[in-house]
This record gives sequence, C-alpha cells and structure tokens, in this order.
Amino acid sequence: MKRHVDILITQWALDSYLELKHTKQFSSADYERTIRPDVRLLREFPKPPKFASNKFWSPATVNGHALPSGFKMKWHNLGDRRVQLRLPVGLGFTGELAMTAVLLHAYIKTDRNSEARQLAKMRTRLELLVMRKYIVKGRLT
Repeated sequence: MKRHVDILITQWALDSYLELKHTKQFSSADYERTIRPDVRLLREFPKPPKFASNKFWSPATVNGHALPSGFKMKWHNLGDRRVQLRLPVGLGFTGELAMTAVLLHAYIKTDRNSEARQLAKMRTRLELLVMRKYIVKGRLT
C-alpha cells in the first residue's frame, strides 16, 4: 500500500504566509477554498491532474537550469488584488525527507527580477534542507 506524501510547513513558509495574509494579498476565503485544498493535493503527488498543468505546477529553474528537488505551485489572479501567488516546494528528496513535500515560502510574483530573487532564496533553502538546517512548524493534514 502506497503511503501519502507528508507535507511539512517550515518556519519560512509560515512566516511568509503570515506576512502575505497580514498585507491582505489574499483573503481567508482564498486560503480555505483555493490555496489549502490545492496544497493538500501534494499528499497524492503526482496523481492529481492539476500537477500535469504547467500553469499550476512546474520545476523551479534559474537561468534555464532546474533546481534539484525544486518546484513551484502557482495561482494566477488570486483574490481582489488579482495577484500571482507562488509557493516553492521541495519534493523528491532521498533519506529522511523521502515521501515529503516541504513548503519553503510563499511570495507574490511581480516581475522577472523579483522572481529571480525568490528563486535564489529557494535555492538556498533547498540546500539548507539537505543540510538539515530548517525548522518544522507543522504538518498539513
């Protein structure tokens, strides 16, 4: 029997979620109806059809090179502000993080330069995961 993918919430993810929520980038309804259900799909990865859509899920790339174990969940025109929300996810590790999706942080995509900065942050955080230098704040069930 195949077990579900565990979903870890890091301190980075929690902090970014709280900042985005505090600045009203999305509403509680957006979170409850759209974001959380989509993130919970990671438990069944790669089975849900949404993961086949590059408008929702894609490898994270920097200068055309994929980041090992780095992916992005994407929401377009979310909420009243019609923001482009991104959630970097670490997935596909070996060892203790096998069968685990790690939520790294969330951000609003505004332009190419801000996206590049966020992907650089993601690359660093993926490296810190491998070195076991991260704080788990919870699990999404």
